[in-house]
Amino acid sequence: MFTILLALSAGMLGYFLTEFGKREFLRESEAAINIEIAMLSTLAETKNDNLVPYIKRRGDNDPIVRFRYESVNGTLIAGAIDPMPNDIENFMEGVLRFTLNTADGAQVFAAKIHTFDDGSRVIVARNVNELITSHETLKHMTWMVMVLMLAVVIVSFGISYFVVSRINRIAATAQNIIETGDLSQRLSIDSEWDDLSSLATVLNEFLEKIESLMSGIREVSNNIAHDLRTPLTGLRSDIEALKNQPADPRKIDTLLADADRILGIFHALLRIANIEKGKRADFFRDFDLSRLLLDVAELYEPVAEEKMVKLETHISPGLFIKGDRDQIFQMCTNILDNAIKFAPPHSVVRVLAAVDGKRIALRVEDRGQGIPDHEKDDVFKHFYRCDSSRSTPGNGLGLSLVQAVVNQHQAKIILEDANPGLCVRILF
Repeated sequence: MFTILLALSAGMLGYFLTEFGKREFLRESEAAINIEIAMLSTLAETKNDNLVPYIKRRGDNDPIVRFRYESVNGTLIAGAIDPMPNDIENFMEGVLRFTLNTADGAQVFAAKIHTFDDGSRVIVARNVNELITSHETLKHMTWMVMVLMLAVVIVSFGISYFVVSRINRIAATAQNIIETGDLSQRLSIDSEWDDLSSLATVLNEFLEKIESLMSGIREVSNNIAHDLRTPLTGLRSDIEALKNQPADPRKIDTLLADADRILGIFHALLRIANIEKGKRADFFRDFDLSRLLLDVAELYEPVAEEKMVKLETHISPGLFIKGDRDQIFQMCTNILDNAIKFAPPHSVVRVLAAVDGKRIALRVEDRGQGIPDHEKDDVFKHFYRCDSSRSTPGNGLGLSLVQAVVNQHQAKIILEDANPGLCVRILF
């Protein structure tokens, strides 16, 4: 509809400019000629023989106007139009058009004929060559405007077709996802230069994120069921075995330990969920990361000594960051706990922190078995445990919490090989 209306507007504009321009300059010329004829008629009625001198004087003073005053039999009495031109045409009703030679070459004149009462007549011609040239220029410009508007019509139709077809494809894909629940579908992208392609790219990333989250939810649900089934089964068996038997403090302690382990898993999951919500970001404050790391190292010094692991710290003073101190403390304890847990006896675990360019870099290195490259992205998933750590106590939620805290503080975590061992590097 827009294309059709724009095309009609272009046609009407072109017609208006050409026809209106032509009529206006013809009316102007006819009005000027009528004034000349009225003056001549007035002079002819006075019968003072002023008509011929006026025609001569007027023709000499104004080169735009030319006259031919002739008798009844056509003999020239006065005026510069002699002889009569042969290319006389009708300009419009009552107005003639012909060509006369001038100092500037052949020029187009518009003329009218007036007959006096005695039968003589006068031809009054006015040079309209400049007006015709202007009208031709206007016609050319009108055609240029119409061509440009036609281009606008074509481009607008192409854009509308392109936009509507892309939107319909996006809507069809979205509707299909709603009906089938298949989040693996993606919007097709034919180009990279237009806004709709950028929108489709963002929507594809959005769908990919949703698919990843849904997959994570399913995986977490399966892992929760798997990790809780064993302790709950054992807990039920132990409780059932206590029926009709005297209370055994050792059995009760075992049951409490199993219950605490289950509660610990749920507590860890809830803590990760609260961190990922990001509700505490408004309460971030500046604090001394150097002091916090020294506190963490001091807390885990006895744990390291018990495992016969040497704990070294190389922490630059005055490293201040903005964040949640409790979350960062929990994150650091998780990383250091893992490093000591997997470090072999008589090895070294290092905690390093310093300014690295425009960032603060925290490094925790151990000399354990490390993490294979193909598992470095998976270790941050809930309940994921490497093959080498299956026999080590834990629930696979430690690094998930670390990742949640890192994301909350817009930091970056990188797992690197320490050759041997693992280096956990965090950039604030």
